[in-house]
Amino acid sequence: FVMSVPASEADPSYPEDETILVQGIIDAWFPEGDEIVLVDYKTDRVKEAGELKKRYEKQLAYYQQALELTTGKKVKEKIIYSLALDEELVL
Repeated sequence: FVMSVPASEADPSYPEDETILVQGIIDAWFPEGDEIVLVDYKTDRVKEAGELKKRYEKQLAYYQQALELTTGKKVKEKIIYSLALDEELVL
């Protein structure tokens, strides 16, 4: 996906009246009833899954925004799956 977002959303030091383009590739998503579950796989070697939340929470927020805009459905759950820890983290 490619979408424009307010520049200040990406970095508060950027001017509020400017936009930037954000692009990404969503690993996986699936419908569950009338809503969507978003899944992102990570290979980072971390000691605990909470580290991944700090690193990728904003990225998954953009993925959520892109999915909701393109499908018209709400994302009900965002999951980061750590391959290194063999563990999932629900955001």
